[in-house]
Amino acid sequence: MKRIFLSAIVMFICLPIFAQVNYSGSYGYKLPGDSHPKDKTAIPGGTLVLIKMDGSKYRFWLDVLNGPPGWNRGETDGTITFANDTASFDNTFEDATNPCILKFKITNNTITINSESTSFNCGFGNGVNADGDYPRLEVQPLLNNKWLKKEYQGLPTAVITAGKAEVFQDENCMISFTKKQYFVKGDSLISVTENKNTFYTEFISPAGKFIYGWIKKSAVKITQTE
Repeated sequence: MKRIFLSAIVMFICLPIFAQVNYSGSYGYKLPGDSHPKDKTAIPGGTLVLIKMDGSKYRFWLDVLNGPPGWNRGETDGTITFANDTASFDNTFEDATNPCILKFKITNNTITINSESTSFNCGFGNGVNADGDYPRLEVQPLLNNKWLKKEYQGLPTAVITAGKAEVFQDENCMISFTKKQYFVKGDSLISVTENKNTFYTEFISPAGKFIYGWIKKSAVKITQTE
């Protein structure tokens, strides 16, 4: 099951930002063998997607599938911040006996992941681990808002009903971004998570900009997706 690490997003808001190359894109590898007999889209291997947030901070999605006989899967997502060419992410699963720290290292156009832990500690399917080399794919999928909605399939939809709604850095909607960001009336957003008065959303603009943050519920109408 995918997990959203919003605490990591909040934690990194005030960290210093260092200029870096934009590593946004899709990376991955395929294992020998055919696709799943009942799902031709399920191909053994690993896929890693990075989308730049700010500076050296990235949103990532990781999906690993092993082959027969188990066809087990491991999925996770979160936020990482690169220092030069390395980053780490705490993917320790509930009830784990040991920590699961995913370590990311970029070399040219390949990202290497090392975890040094078991599938149980990482919350993955039996025998699945994220370790390996993930070369940048020669053919890049279009990472737009349609793609993002598929990642969050089944979550509530929030439609802006006010003239405009500001996006804030914090869940109390007290801290604006340096350059204020807004959605306008009629915009349809994903409610990734919410509390009593606010909700967190992520959005990819037509120009490819990744917009994320908290919005006041008073500015929207939230409906549960069927």
